[in-house]
Amino acid sequence: MTATTTKVRVFGIDPGTRVVGFGILDLEAGGKPALVAQGAIRLPATPLAARLAKIFSELRGIIAKYQPHVLSIERVFHGKNFQSVLKVGEARGVVVLAAQLDGLEICEYTPAMIKKAATGNGNAGKTQVQRMMGRILGLDQAPEPTDVTDALAAAFCHGQRMWRRRLTVEPGKRRAIPTLAGVSSVRFATSKSGRKRAAKLDIDALIKAGKARVLSRGRRRAPAKRSSKT
Repeated sequence: MTATTTKVRVFGIDPGTRVVGFGILDLEAGGKPALVAQGAIRLPATPLAARLAKIFSELRGIIAKYQPHVLSIERVFHGKNFQSVLKVGEARGVVVLAAQLDGLEICEYTPAMIKKAATGNGNAGKTQVQRMMGRILGLDQAPEPTDVTDALAAAFCHGQRMWRRRLTVEPGKRRAIPTLAGVSSVRFATSKSGRKRAAKLDIDALIKAGKARVLSRGRRRAPAKRSSKT
């Protein structure tokens, strides 16, 4: 993937020891996400080592077929059942290894970040994420099972975070400076000094509106002089 490439193919994964959900999206700044592939790797009731081997071989095949650029996966989480967390962690390690061997960029996001990207709510439930991903991708039916939904949400989350990180001010263009609460005016700046001036104007507006009180840095008010009695 070159520096001038605007479209990125993201491989979202929801690892598990019974079902591994995956979703592949083509993402482009300012464009609608395009669904490339989705599915679930269902694992047999065999010893864990055999299931991990199947995850590895299946993922290598999917990566070879669709040639994604990035793996987007949920960060390691903490759970009440230590054994379950440990097993999922082993499956997750196999996923990361497969992606690493094929040269994918590996990006990790917290569950709250993924849910917020999909629904706007970091505490959203699986049903809400499922319904919203169906709408975002323009699907007639919500993705099934929820493992697939979570994988698609992880891929979508990477796109949102990626474009946000890469926002820059192009020559001759102005970037909006967020205003402070209570001030409706929008200010623009193209330089560091311009941003400082805009911020100062917003603070001045708050002070005039009686919504903020500012003390000058490093200055102290001199104590009132006591009148001497004669």
